[in-house]
Amino acid sequence: MPHELAAGMAQPGPPWSTALLALAGLWWLGFFVASFRTKELRVERRLYWLGHGGAAVLALSHRGWQAVLGGTGLVVFITLLYAVLNTPYLKIGDRLISASDSDRRRDERDRGMIPRPPALENYATSTPGAFWWILVCLTVISAICVALPAHPDWRSWVGVALVGFMAPAVGVLDGRGRFPVARGQWVPAALAALASIPLYGVPVVLYAAGYLLGRRLSVGYGRHAKRDVE
Repeated sequence: MPHELAAGMAQPGPPWSTALLALAGLWWLGFFVASFRTKELRVERRLYWLGHGGAAVLALSHRGWQAVLGGTGLVVFITLLYAVLNTPYLKIGDRLISASDSDRRRDERDRGMIPRPPALENYATSTPGAFWWILVCLTVISAICVALPAHPDWRSWVGVALVGFMAPAVGVLDGRGRFPVARGQWVPAALAALASIPLYGVPVVLYAAGYLLGRRLSVGYGRHAKRDVE
């Protein structure tokens, strides 16, 4: 199946494939513009999923069903990831799956509910649980890029650099806020530590150093900030 998919993607497309590609771009652009013209969150969700899914099918339909399935699957993965990280668009029943606390409050306002105030232990844009699971995914991807037998180029180190920047920064935030290590997210923290083994444990060391540094700084926010001010 992977070989068939790669072969299908490598074959030159027919002359009308360019027209399909342009149509896919116009399809996506139309739904993208329409999402900005509506103020109803439920309509925005439908436009988001229809726009991305339809564009993927149109752009790849000339390459056979294997390419359509594989390419659409890739687009769905990227679309899901973006929806979880940056939007309130991924909702199953009454359950919203989003890493953003502000998007969660927007969904509550759309449902006619009074938005819950953000919890003190939350990060600026997400809950501790969502943030640490995202960090797990980034660490795993970075470790895979480095551990692959092929010689890595500079692109393989982009994720490593991102994790290397985030680890000490998050450590400082957690330490300065006087939160427990990883804000109590022990399972994703342990998985992130295991995933950092191919990276020689450097993310763990950087987080620990940032956390210890943050503990030495004055409390500027967090669960103990109000107590210290008083």
